[in-house]
Amino acid sequence: MLARPWLPGVELFHADFSGQPFGRHSHDAFAVGAILQGVGGYQCRGVRHALPAGTLSLMNPEEPHTGHAESERLVYRMLYVEESRLPALLGRKRLPTGFRELNPTDDGAVAAGLARLAEAFERADALTLESELLDVLERVFVRHGGLRPAAPAPRDGGVTRILRDYLENHHAEAVSLECLAGLVQRHPRHLIEAFRRAYGVPPHTYLLQRRVREAKRLLLDGQPPLEVALALGFYDQAHFSGTFKRFTGVTPGQFRHAARA
Repeated sequence: MLARPWLPGVELFHADFSGQPFGRHSHDAFAVGAILQGVGGYQCRGVRHALPAGTLSLMNPEEPHTGHAESERLVYRMLYVEESRLPALLGRKRLPTGFRELNPTDDGAVAAGLARLAEAFERADALTLESELLDVLERVFVRHGGLRPAAPAPRDGGVTRILRDYLENHHAEAVSLECLAGLVQRHPRHLIEAFRRAYGVPPHTYLLQRRVREAKRLLLDGQPPLEVALALGFYDQAHFSGTFKRFTGVTPGQFRHAARA
């Protein structure tokens, strides 16, 4: 189970098991899951359900159900979000009415979002984690939970320039969506949308690009990759190396070697 103290009421669970049944129970949170491998099964609302890989598993708070694996091995990822947290996370006056269909098929977008969210949880990057969480919640509740699509964000009003300047000047620090939202007095959903329109990428991607740009300069100055990773706020050297390669096509070590050649 993955959770962060600065993100209360939100947990991510990755299960990989076979043969372990779960008796009748309920959760005090919305559950959003994706079957990654095998076939899951449960009984709810008087119906027995089988969930093959590629199916979503959705559950409303306090809805009794059982759970078991219908295949030799079952792998799934499940996000739990307490209902009381939705107003702050979604920034809506009208909240989701609840999931109508419990195991809809998915085009892969929600499952991919959960995978990105899991990666962000592992690396404890606040800005990326909060951004991916908001994306998953918007996507799944609009598609399956009765949430209306978001209204267009207000006019820019100079907020994206303020955000960009802040990210430029604080690129080595831990930055959160709450911090950025407070800076410009906009809900995170609105500021992400406005920033993407202005610069082509969301704030967390812009921040990573800025860190990689600075990393190049430090590597060319002869600093070791580990020192660069720690100086620029990366979780560890593996996180730094993966991010650097994502934006440049080479690892930090390969970049240093090529620069010296």
